[in-house]
Formats: sequence, C-alpha cells, structure tokens
Amino acid sequence: MNHNYIRYYVFLFLLLVTGINSTGFAISKLSQFDKAPQLVLPKLASPDQNFDLQKFGRPAVLVFGELYHKQTLESLAELKKLYDALNITEADVNVFLIISQTPTREQTAQFGSKRKIAAEVLLDKNLKAFDDYGVIVLPSVVVTDREGKIAVALSGVPFSFVDTVEQAILFAVGRINRQQFETSGSALTPADSQPENIKRSHRLTALAGQLLQRNYTQLAIERYREALELDATNPQPKIGLARCFIKLNLLGEAMEQLNKALDADPNGAEANLLIAQVEILQGKESIPDAKLRLQRFLTLRPDHPRANYLMGMIYEMAGETEHALNYYKKAAAGLLDTANY
Repeated sequence: MNHNYIRYYVFLFLLLVTGINSTGFAISKLSQFDKAPQLVLPKLASPDQNFDLQKFGRPAVLVFGELYHKQTLESLAELKKLYDALNITEADVNVFLIISQTPTREQTAQFGSKRKIAAEVLLDKNLKAFDDYGVIVLPSVVVTDREGKIAVALSGVPFSFVDTVEQAILFAVGRINRQQFETSGSALTPADSQPENIKRSHRLTALAGQLLQRNYTQLAIERYREALELDATNPQPKIGLARCFIKLNLLGEAMEQLNKALDADPNGAEANLLIAQVEILQGKESIPDAKLRLQRFLTLRPDHPRANYLMGMIYEMAGETEHALNYYKKAAAGLLDTANY
C-alpha cells in the first residue's frame, strides 16, 4: 500500500467518523416527525432475510456504526441501561445496528461478548442507508415511532444523549404525548434551562453547520454571524466561520476567527488543529509554525488521527515520504483504535 493510498484512506475515514459538525447536532437530512427514509437491508445473521422499516410497524432505535467502533458499543451499552431504567425491553422498542463493513469473525465474537442491548445487525454494504439518513458521524442514532416517523436524530453521542433518547422512546411507546415530548427538550433544541439567546445561538450554529455541509457557504456565514451576535462567548460559530473561510480560501479571515476561539479556550483541539491546517495551506513560510503546533499537540495526544494526518501532510510536502507514511499509518491506526475518536 503506497503512502498516497493510505493518505486517501485516512482522509475518507476522517470525513466519515469525525464529520464536520459537533456531535450534538441533528442529522442534517432528517426532520423531526417526518417519515423516516426507506430502509431495506439484509440481516447480518441471516443474509437471505431483509429488514424493512416501512413494514415494521413498531417503534425502533436505529444505530449507525461499526462493530469495531468503541463509541458505537458504548451507545448500545447506554441504551441497555436506559431500557432497564424505563422498564422496557427490546421487544417494546427494537434496536437495529446498521453497519457498512462486513465484520471479521474476531470482531463478531468480541461484539457478541460485550454486555449491551440486544440489537439486530443490518449490513449496508453500499452505504445507501448511511447516505439516505445523512450519516457522517459514528455513531448516529435515530428513534422512530409506531408510524415510522422520526422522533429524534442524533449525530454522535452528545452530553444530552441519554435524556434525549429517553424522551424520544417514551414518546415512541406512547407514555408521553407529542406536546409533552416537544416541551421536554428534543434533539433539535438545547436545554430549556438556558437563556433564550443562548438557545437560539446554538440553533443557528447547528443550522449553519448543516448549510456548510450542503455547500451553502455564504448562507452558513450569515447564520454563524447571527449566532455570534446572540452569544459572543460561544467558540463554535467562530470555528464554523473559520471553516467557511477556509473553504473560500480566505485564510487570513479564518485565522482571525480561530485566534478568537483560542482566546476562550487556548487548548481547544478543534481550533488548534484548524490553525495548523491554515498554516499548512498558507505555504512554506508558515509550515514551521504548523509543525511546532502539531508537535506540541501530539506530545499530549500522540494517537490523535487528525493531528497525525496533518503532520503526514507536512512531511509529504517536504518530500520526506517515509516520515509521511509513518504519520498516515498512525492516523489510520488512531481511527481504528476507537479510544481516540
């Protein structure tokens, strides 16, 4: 495997696993209370049998992930605790784990040995369901009600994961009505205890992230700026603006926003790594700064996939292919070692 292939492989996994949005945002292709996209997939345990969500007729939890992915397994363990606390079973609300990669025997055995909720594993080899549901972060969790409508769609496992999924399940099984569910705090809004301007800032930031993902960059910039007007202390709109400016090759503007984000959190991983990316894009004179920044970062987090990937880029640009290959391999290993996600 040559270093260019490894670099491409790592880049695709960075997009798939880390995505471009924060983990608390709703999946961008889905809208609450809409009919869930069609989902017809073979069962891993019985490949000749398909599961069809449209014909299911019961509440369901759809978990998009992989058998080797630590956070996916952790989300299933959290679901098990939640089911026990709610005194419901998998027969009340079935759980389906949707994977895109055929697992090895060892991965299947390890998956079966871990204490977690009982989940039917479905195989989405061509990533059609991943695409239809807009999955770019693993795990992503969707809860549907009896009619197959979306109660909650979460990218990643935010701090509010358990509370959000709990309310969605209670709604899906009919223990609370729609009004109670909507006022309890859903996946599409921040906690009710926050001031209205803070909540609106978070909503605008989430919307901007979705717009950026869909290449509506100017609209995303407008929403990020509105979010900052409502809450100037929130670093996420600044980081989002930097991403927009990087996309537009406005590197000076991107750096300005990232430095503002670092003022609030000097050790923020996202801002520091984006600054290193900008410094790499700025070219020869800024490369030493990027290298030093990444070296400091990797001293604290030596297995971080994106930091290793960026360091690999620096060595590749310098023509030091062996060093580049080593860092790309570390990035790939870090992605598969799910403790680093």
